Amino acid sequence: MNKWPYLIIAYVAVVLLVFDRLQTGSIFSATILKGLDDGYVKEADSSYLIDGKDRFQWYKEQLFNRTKLSELKTAPNISLLYAYEFEHEITVTVTSWERIGYRLFCRYLDENDKEIGEPFESFTYPEYIVNCQKRAGTRKIGLSVITTEVMFESIPIMDRMLKKPKYELSMCVASIYGFEPKWLMFIEMIEHFKMQGVQHFYLHIHNSSMYDMRVINDYIRTGDVEVHYLIERDYRKDNHWHMVNLADCLIWSRGESKWTIFADLDERIYMTNYTGTILDYVREVQNDTIGSLMFRQQWILKTELMPERYKGDKQIDQWMPTHRWHNSTGLGPHGHTAKCIVDTSKVFIMFIHYVTQFFPAPNGNKYVTKRVEAEEGLIRHYRDQSLGSWGQKWLNSTLRFGELRSTDYPEKLIGELTERVKRRAKYVYDNLE
Repeated sequence: MNKWPYLIIAYVAVVLLVFDRLQTGSIFSATILKGLDDGYVKEADSSYLIDGKDRFQWYKEQLFNRTKLSELKTAPNISLLYAYEFEHEITVTVTSWERIGYRLFCRYLDENDKEIGEPFESFTYPEYIVNCQKRAGTRKIGLSVITTEVMFESIPIMDRMLKKPKYELSMCVASIYGFEPKWLMFIEMIEHFKMQGVQHFYLHIHNSSMYDMRVINDYIRTGDVEVHYLIERDYRKDNHWHMVNLADCLIWSRGESKWTIFADLDERIYMTNYTGTILDYVREVQNDTIGSLMFRQQWILKTELMPERYKGDKQIDQWMPTHRWHNSTGLGPHGHTAKCIVDTSKVFIMFIHYVTQFFPAPNGNKYVTKRVEAEEGLIRHYRDQSLGSWGQKWLNSTLRFGELRSTDYPEKLIGELTERVKRRAKYVYDNLE
């Protein structure tokens, strides 16, 4: 059998392939299979890399450089919250407390709940976050503390491989907990921020009354609010669930919202001399190195607990926070208990009041926080004087906050806000009693 015709055809094919790749600047395929027989990691294009390094190596360097750890610890257990699939990784959020730098193993399940390949070794960093390599055919993902663990928790994966954000402006609401009724404060918060252009609300609930849940569920019904529930596993004080909320919401909103407000139930960010809404303001941010907008606080002294149930329009006029409380401090200094609106695609670690760490920006640049001056916008924070020790701790600091004065919610907004709150409160009462 004459082999020459086949060799010539093969030679010509190779030459044409090499010529084609030379035209595109790459001899190999854009997708490189790496490390695992049954899996893949997409790493040839620069978006896989972080600061020019393998992204999982970069995560490990951040862990060891920013903590006192020199090696991974062994986790006693782990509790999963949610999983999100991005272009180059699957990110799992967990609720287990005090787990920074603990070794964990990513476990991959197909559509028949059959495990795919060998476990992938990863770790918790930042706290409450575990990044896993992607693996073809994965429909659910789990975490285990050892590779031979037969029984491990697995959860479905939320799609975050979006070509563009679904929302321009959303809000991560601090976790809901505590005994004070929240239905009226919640309605006012949602309607205030909807007037400011917020299109979606991410909410974490640790515990809530039945009546508060009726209000929240009505906003879930209309698609305004999406909820993740924080189930008690490792005991901690209620306010420590705030850190779980921050970690999960950072990932939850990443890629789905261009800008995300991180704020509490009792905080109202609004624009002052700037004539547009918050949405108008973020649309004007053209500098791509800006990853966060930081607003200053003004505390409005809240001296009473809110009513338990809706009792009519007169009650709304009397008890809406914007109507009831006006005794105010001066503005806190830049950065002091501030709140931010962030581009979560640029943020690696988020804290309550500011971005702890950005990802590296392209071309050797750095992402930065822009301070929003009070002449443009600020936060009215209804700070409860009957809960905790905030009043004793901070109100004596007159040099920092200035003398008390009376301030009002913006007059141009109060009428529409009041009508929105009344409509929603009455609707919930009429339809869900």
